[in-house]
Amino acid sequence: MAVEREKIYECEVKRRRVKTGGGYEPFWKIKNVAIALADSDTEFRCKDCFGEVKLLGKNNKAGAPAYVEHKVPADSEYCSGGMLFLKATDGRVAKLSEHPVA
Repeated sequence: MAVEREKIYECEVKRRRVKTGGGYEPFWKIKNVAIALADSDTEFRCKDCFGEVKLLGKNNKAGAPAYVEHKVPADSEYCSGGMLFLKATDGRVAKLSEHPVA
């Protein structure tokens, strides 16, 4: 029996923009994972809980989209987009990651 994997197809990527006083400032932008890879983005985090994610499926078979999943199971348990949270039947409340990516 195959193990079900968490697959999140949208995440936040770290970008830079010009500040009004000059220089650059970082900000997070929601993107589709496949588009982020095509744009050569390198820093990712969950768009719902801001937790750390790992990039998977970027070298998959043709037609299979790239995706991310939570690195920490506790993030998936309490993230509104996490597989473990969505499957839970104990009435838990979604919350942000205890270790958000800055």
